Amino acid sequence: MKFFKNKKGFTLIELVVVIAILGILAGIAIPRFMDATAAARGSKIVADLRTIDSATMMYQAKEGKLPAAVAAAANNTSADLVPNYLAAFPAPPTSAASIVNNAGKTITIKKDYGVAYALTDAGRATYGGKTVDELLASTANLE
Repeated sequence: MKFFKNKKGFTLIELVVVIAILGILAGIAIPRFMDATAAARGSKIVADLRTIDSATMMYQAKEGKLPAAVAAAANNTSADLVPNYLAAFPAPPTSAASIVNNAGKTITIKKDYGVAYALTDAGRATYGGKTVDELLASTANLE
């Protein structure tokens, strides 16, 4: 029995306590990570709309006219803007997103809200039929 007296290690209780602590930390960290990814997707939507609007303004300044309108279902392309003003027409995120509106409230955008970005006859980029200004002025979740 001398063999077991020199053996060192963790007891079962110590291992259970460590596993419980790791479980609690994971329970706190995972929801925060999910919120951060939804916020990143929301920031991408806002940035994409502003980028398309900027490309439209550059096109209008150079060509003297607005680019042709692009429907949301047009496979995210615009022959007038790509490749001279945009390297590629951006595609929106495919999962739910969240943005902070002008009043500081977080607005959730459901995953099926907008299929693609569109370009209106007035030269404004839209997502789900709303321009970036309208998205940021929204007061309710977008479904």
